[in-house]
Amino acid sequence: MTYEKSLLLETIGDTIENRVIDFLIEGKGIDYSKKDISDGCEISRPTVYKILPMLLEDKIIKVTRKVGRITLYTLNTENEKIKALLKLEEILLKKSFESVEAKAVAAIS
Repeated sequence: MTYEKSLLLETIGDTIENRVIDFLIEGKGIDYSKKDISDGCEISRPTVYKILPMLLEDKIIKVTRKVGRITLYTLNTENEKIKALLKLEEILLKKSFESVEAKAVAAIS
């Protein structure tokens, strides 16, 4: 799997925290294990173990459930920072689609 920067990461910066947040935004509504997050963000598992407690403390993410010894996490969409990031992503995607549409119309003309 090759990690590809999203429009959101290009805008807010490609930090480890932002990568995890972006990954969870892309899979909004799905819960993930630490391994899933590590694989999806292409960061080491020790880094995930280091970063998740900070994101939990800031209420950026939340624990959804435990399956055996595995804890699953998801984005906390009630967090004001996350609400702002979701809105920003919506705006970026809209502008991107408008740009693609304009290029397609120009190519047809």
